[in-house]
Amino acid sequence: MIIGTAGHIDHGKSALVTALTGRAVDRLAEERRRGITIDLNFAPLDLGAGTVAGIVDVPGHEDFVRTMVAGASGVDVALLVVAANEGIMPQTLEHLLVLEQLRVPLGVPVVTKADLVEPDWLELVLQDLAERLARSPVPFEAPAAVSAVTGAGIAELRARLGGLARTVRARSADDLVRLPVDRAFSVAGTGTVVTGTAWSGSIAVGDRVRLLPSGHEARVRSVEAFGGALERSRPGSRTAVGLAGVEREAVTRGDVLVGATAPWTATRRLDVEVELAPGAPVLGARARVRLHLGTADVVASLRAVEPLVPGGRALARLTLAAPTTARGGDRFVLRGLSPVATIGGGVVLDPAPPVRAAWPPTLRGGDPARRLEALAARRRWGLERAAVPVLAGVTPGRVAELVKAATALAEVGEHLVAVDLLRSLGDRVVAEVEAYHRSHPAEPGPSAETVRQGLRAPEWLAAAIVDGLVARKKLRRQQGAVALPAFTPRPEARPDEVERLVEIVRGAGLTPPSLAELAPAFPRRDPALVARRAVAEGRLVAVERDRWYHPDALAGFASLLAELGAAGEIPVGAVRDRTGASRKYLIPLLEWADRQGITIRQGDERRLARAGRRQPGPPA
Repeated sequence: MIIGTAGHIDHGKSALVTALTGRAVDRLAEERRRGITIDLNFAPLDLGAGTVAGIVDVPGHEDFVRTMVAGASGVDVALLVVAANEGIMPQTLEHLLVLEQLRVPLGVPVVTKADLVEPDWLELVLQDLAERLARSPVPFEAPAAVSAVTGAGIAELRARLGGLARTVRARSADDLVRLPVDRAFSVAGTGTVVTGTAWSGSIAVGDRVRLLPSGHEARVRSVEAFGGALERSRPGSRTAVGLAGVEREAVTRGDVLVGATAPWTATRRLDVEVELAPGAPVLGARARVRLHLGTADVVASLRAVEPLVPGGRALARLTLAAPTTARGGDRFVLRGLSPVATIGGGVVLDPAPPVRAAWPPTLRGGDPARRLEALAARRRWGLERAAVPVLAGVTPGRVAELVKAATALAEVGEHLVAVDLLRSLGDRVVAEVEAYHRSHPAEPGPSAETVRQGLRAPEWLAAAIVDGLVARKKLRRQQGAVALPAFTPRPEARPDEVERLVEIVRGAGLTPPSLAELAPAFPRRDPALVARRAVAEGRLVAVERDRWYHPDALAGFASLLAELGAAGEIPVGAVRDRTGASRKYLIPLLEWADRQGITIRQGDERRLARAGRRQPGPPA
């Protein structure tokens, strides 16, 4: 169990910790000289029966609230300290707001310096504190009155904490390793040591780990808790980790120690639900704020996607000035830049959102399965199953249960994809195969690569969609291609049929028959198949979609254009008179000449192109 202090400066937090633990916690010379806590301090608290809790003592001065937030993150029980001779003060309320935004699981109000006031006054302070905390979203116990000087109430408070330790929910050792770093230093013979509260997972000597956001990898050389060596750390405890392979200068407060292969990422974007305090200022469209998440302190730009007013909540995107590491469900605190004050906080909904993403209403719902569906829907091709523990904020052991409950998602290999997306892409594949059959009736069907390119989807997804369509008998595989179940390729045209078509077109000159007009000449064959083979052999040229020309006729047409355009503009009327072709034929022929680079159109005129007068080839 981790216990954290909170409260106004000089209300006796450090003295309380010393009275509970028997250890002085102000370790810095400046702290002892000034008589105030400046940085985070830590001490073990023996609660009996083999239970040792860690206490995090935080500074109370308003200049060090950001340090206080780093210490309060990850605590199981908060001791909200109020001096009996002063009562609730401004930093009491700001620290309380921090605890509330972090949704600390449990709070114990402690009225210190009880020896300095009369019993009646002490009773009033206890009553005032209890009434104020009754409205808090943090469940607070009844207030305790103590004196670090006389020792009154200390034993009773220690006993209460011992009872609470037995009720605190244990964190799973099977979870992903995450330890937000609050201190880093060097120790002779050990090297770089980082300390923090192990938010989740367990670290063992010899493990490979990473520091984010830098990405530096290291090997765990040692693990300690309150000076005692361990082979493996315990989640939810104060932990010191000796690292081999990383320099002390490469580590700062705000870094996060994670497993080397776990799917943690550093991000500059967080999609969140923001909650502003009732007394917070109205924020502009892209307000700059300070984000406190874990031990990280980062300037961010906040863009709300729905109205956000003091005392209210809204969906928003935080764009960070520096990368940080988060998990779905993480709580955070927001502070203003000017004036510097805590203005609210919120919860991380998507710790690694796409640049452009929709905001499904279930993204912030209470049902984890629906939230997982929303997370997948925000990503074009769904998400990897391995990322679920980080994105959804669940232990790896719960992923299978969560995926099963997410009925709007389907498992595609190692990915989770929306069922609606799979259905839509499947319909597109069937439609494209149908179109391919129409345009290539002699071929068995498109290849899988052609299908994938048509979908513009990842190969794993395109392959899964085709496999699914085949399994449901909406497609079948044949000759290395995919086809509709009832499709049968039509045989290629015979050489004699090609010869007959070429002669018909040659004889027609510049007024060849259309596809429909050719049909009577080929009663047992689609003339388009015959024409396609003739084009492939270079014996005909497709000038229009359903009309083909003999190369000799086109060569003559090109020569005519060269003759008429020698003096400048090509008179269309002269072309019509010389060819005898109607507008139905003439316009496609002139457009063909433009595509071939024989002529160039300028407004309503045509002239020979600079690179014109060349023999015609296949159409462009």
